[in-house]
Amino acid sequence: MRVLNLLILSLALTLSGCTTIQRTAHMYSSEAPQPLTFQYKDGGSSVYYSFEVDRALQPDTVIFFYGATGCPSWKSVMPGYVSGLTVSARVFVLNKRFVPDRSMGLLDCGRDFHLANNPEQWVADYSEFISAQLNAIIPKPTNVVLVGVSEGALPAARIAGQSPGITHLAIIGSGGYSMRKSLGTLKERGATSFDVQAGWEKIATDPRSIERNWYGNPHRWWSDIMDIDPLTDYVKLNIPILLGIGENDASVPVESARFLESKFKEAGKRNLIVKVYPGADHRLSGNGASYRAEFFSELSRMLHTQRITSPNSPPRAVAGYLNYMDSPDFQGAFSRPSFNTDSSDLALMGFRRSGEGQTAALHAACW
Repeated sequence: MRVLNLLILSLALTLSGCTTIQRTAHMYSSEAPQPLTFQYKDGGSSVYYSFEVDRALQPDTVIFFYGATGCPSWKSVMPGYVSGLTVSARVFVLNKRFVPDRSMGLLDCGRDFHLANNPEQWVADYSEFISAQLNAIIPKPTNVVLVGVSEGALPAARIAGQSPGITHLAIIGSGGYSMRKSLGTLKERGATSFDVQAGWEKIATDPRSIERNWYGNPHRWWSDIMDIDPLTDYVKLNIPILLGIGENDASVPVESARFLESKFKEAGKRNLIVKVYPGADHRLSGNGASYRAEFFSELSRMLHTQRITSPNSPPRAVAGYLNYMDSPDFQGAFSRPSFNTDSSDLALMGFRRSGEGQTAALHAACW
């Protein structure tokens, strides 16, 4: 049976176009970042990576990433994931707890991982890590950017509102809907075939279980995340926010991003840019083109334009942002797709039926 499962997974990976072999090879190459260890105050730890983009003596921008769905390591996609960046920056990338350096997330993530894999822990760990790194940097950076990818958007948006030193928020593959509303919307327009209500009834029979699964994630994960409403965290932010989502995203509906955009307009706020990439999926890829480099190029243009003088001055960040929105750079920024030369694509959550037992591994392999 194990052999049959592996054959099914192998076929699924082939059909999905995932380049697992290439990412695995990258992990063992000299281009992959070297692992470092961050010790939390509670005695736990996480693997993290740090590298520079456009090396400078003192980069004026610091960018933070945190792990998303499942237990793959960021090592498989870094540093190529940010190939579109054109600013001088120090990048910090934090794996979740209990995610090893070279984890592909293809097998079970383990009991310890599932116990620690919850929104409260994400926020606590990411916040502690960011504070420790910023406290160690002298002189202080001009720009401090949090990047939230898919599930990672939740802790990124929360921490951006709690930390006055954060100057920018960049979001990929997420929006303003709760998980329940996102899945319901996808079901309504035929983007997914499973019954959300039936699944929730199954989860409700044992909501805190980490042994029982639904579509690749434990009941506890679903219970923790299903009804989180991200809207409040986003709308209270006064820093510039760049959000990119694929038009054909089958994990988070594009309507979720449009909904968030409408709520910002209702509140009279102009600090959100939403970019919908035509024909693109959850990875910002589609029809042989990748828009991820364009997303990070756009983020770079925002950082270049604003000229923020202090990481503790959000009003200046927004003022620069508003000038940027009215500039020719913004008006024509989103018309040029960039073709994908980086095989390390992320597909952090793909709710496609391949057998519930194989779904989690399929998601991780595309991560």
